[in-house]
Amino acid sequence: MENQNEVVQVISEGVEVFEAQERAAIDTQVATAKKYPRNLTKVRLNGIAIATMNKETAEACRYAKPVGGKNVVGPSVHLARILAQQYGNIRVQQRIKQITDRSIIAEAVAFDMETNYAVCVEARRSIIDRKGNRYSDSVIETNAMAILAVAERNAILKVVPKSIIDSVYDEAFKCANGDLSDNAKLLQARDKAFELFKTEYGATEDELLTCLGIKTKEAVKAEHIADLRGYLQALRDKEVSADELFKRNKERNAAGDEIIEQKDPQQQTDAQPKEAKKVKI
Repeated sequence: MENQNEVVQVISEGVEVFEAQERAAIDTQVATAKKYPRNLTKVRLNGIAIATMNKETAEACRYAKPVGGKNVVGPSVHLARILAQQYGNIRVQQRIKQITDRSIIAEAVAFDMETNYAVCVEARRSIIDRKGNRYSDSVIETNAMAILAVAERNAILKVVPKSIIDSVYDEAFKCANGDLSDNAKLLQARDKAFELFKTEYGATEDELLTCLGIKTKEAVKAEHIADLRGYLQALRDKEVSADELFKRNKERNAAGDEIIEQKDPQQQTDAQPKEAKKVKI
């Protein structure tokens, strides 16, 4: 008579083969990284060259959004990807770890193959609207892609040295904002920005002024133009929604995204909308 209490161990050869291939790939990458170490000066210069190649790329390197009554600004996922590409000898992976009834949890790992330094970060995104209803599957899928990008950005920025991040970020900031010391140029940039937000997101003048923390349109300065560009990038990268940005509901959705704060070169202070033409401001 068979022993019904016998434990039968089932081994999946497919899993073992995959794990062996993965280990071999990592070993090869580590060996290659040791053989061809990076040149940090070259990394910084190449990063700056790419980030400032044109104004549109430079603008995409910075995001901004109001959190707790003040602006939080920093390098966007686009800048993080430029840095990772030029840094080299780095392995970045991200995945959706869990989707609960109320949120999406993303995880990203950045592994410096050359120094054997790795970090793993999580990022969360609510999938509940202001009425307490769960988003539709299509909206959840869009939010999943956005939060994966946030996790990817945060992981990369924890591995790449801050001195390199700051250098590339500062040069991209200068390229994106140009010279707004001339009052005529400042007014033109201001009016164009306000019109763009009105056209693409239905934002009123009062909503924009509230975000900027000023009372009148005449008080807009060069740093405010930079913040408006940052808001636009955050909306396009789905870092924040228009309703959240402009506080169109009484209870702000307190998203749990990990935020990497960055000192603005001039002042302390990432929603891709529907496929509309991207207008520069």
